Amino acid sequence: MKRTLADAWKSLMRLLRFLAWYGVAVAALLYLLPAAGLVLEQHYDTLNSTVKFFSILGILAVIGVWQAVGMRNRR
Repeated sequence: MKRTLADAWKSLMRLLRFLAWYGVAVAALLYLLPAAGLVLEQHYDTLNSTVKFFSILGILAVIGVWQAVGMRNRR
């Protein structure tokens, strides 16, 4: 009986520890992602239009290659 109670208490503590770390991680993401977005937006605004154009083309090229590789691997 005591062992079952001890195991249940241990399991409950593990659950609470997981929920605490999960809450910390979610709170950090909710705080850090908008801050990172603001920094990236400021850096993006300082770029000239040619660099912006080629960066968007580079992103689209990476997405296209990723899609092509994914379609080739499905066959």
